[in-house]
Amino acid sequence: MNSSRPFQGVLLMILSMVFLPTKDGFAKILGAYYSPLEIIWAQFFLMYLVLVPFIVWRYGFAMLWPRPFGIQVLRGVSAVVGIGLFYWAVLYIPLANTTAVYFLAPFVVTALSPAVLQEKVGFRRWTAVIVGFLGVSIILRPDIDGFNAGYGIALVGGFSIGIFYLLNRKLAGDSPPVVALAHSVVIGAVLLSFAVPVVWVDPRAPDIMNILYFVFFAILGQGLLMASFVYAPASTIAPFQYFGIVSATAFGYFVFGEMPDAWTWIGIAVICSSGIYIAVREGRVKAVEQETA
Repeated sequence: MNSSRPFQGVLLMILSMVFLPTKDGFAKILGAYYSPLEIIWAQFFLMYLVLVPFIVWRYGFAMLWPRPFGIQVLRGVSAVVGIGLFYWAVLYIPLANTTAVYFLAPFVVTALSPAVLQEKVGFRRWTAVIVGFLGVSIILRPDIDGFNAGYGIALVGGFSIGIFYLLNRKLAGDSPPVVALAHSVVIGAVLLSFAVPVVWVDPRAPDIMNILYFVFFAILGQGLLMASFVYAPASTIAPFQYFGIVSATAFGYFVFGEMPDAWTWIGIAVICSSGIYIAVREGRVKAVEQETA
């Protein structure tokens, strides 16, 4: 990893957090007619078609087979569940609210890392995790009409994405990031292929451009996200992932007329503050461990 150009890394992260929420916005548009299963299958299948030629050219055919297979399948399943539930949740709750709830994923990683990754988590990070979950609970609060099921869907999806991130860290170093991404999307596409025929709806001609925009922003955003880690350490650029809430809010406001209320903004502020603290703290802990190793 080249960590000598942090500005480029931060810029790429911010751009990815513009394009990925935009992709999610198009998923919400398409979700008015197509099943979330069909949408995520199209995303994974088309992404894999784009990634395969590059992987074969750069690393060879042997890298296309997921290894170790069992954990790779579990990671693929967690990605399918997490992303699929996101596309389902945005049909019921605002895009920005869904995005904010999904930022509980880093707290899930930190909370489970002692058991799964044998990492030590100190008092400060445990406190940040608890505060972060409190921020999520503020967003999830029932309103005057009762509890919106969309928040429950988002909560389960955010936890699933946390498992996906956790498995990413467990498998880190086994394969290049682009190869790891290809493994997750092909496993997801294969698994979804059994369910998609049940919910399949033929694409309508007026939706073709939205589908193309959706896939374009998915590939571009994911590519920029992976590239950002080439130029700077995770502890430097991870805090800027919360720019995604800004992008999701802007898309939701201008396209759907959605705007989070005051309590939701308070919850978002708590989540972002706790998440940024965990990212910075983990970076410092790893730096100390490397110096003393």
